[in-house]
Amino acid sequence: MGLGKTIQSITFLEEIYCADIQGPFLVIAPLSTITNWEREFTTWTDMNAIVYHGSLASRQMIQQYEMYFRDSK
Repeated sequence: MGLGKTIQSITFLEEIYCADIQGPFLVIAPLSTITNWEREFTTWTDMNAIVYHGSLASRQMIQQYEMYFRDSK
C-alpha cells in the first residue's frame, strides 16, 4: 500500500499509448480499488477509462460502443 504501483502502471500504459499503440488496454483490479484506478486514469492521462462490470447487457453495450480502436489505415 502506498508504493505508487497504480501511478507506475498508469504511466506505463500512457507511454505505450503515446507511442501510437492505441489499445484497448485491460487492467484487472479488485472491485474495492476499481474506482481509485478509474479516478487516477482520468487525473493522470487523456485516455478513456471504462469500468467493465455489470450485467451481461451492460457489458455487451460497453464492448459494442466503448472497447474499440478505429485504425485510420
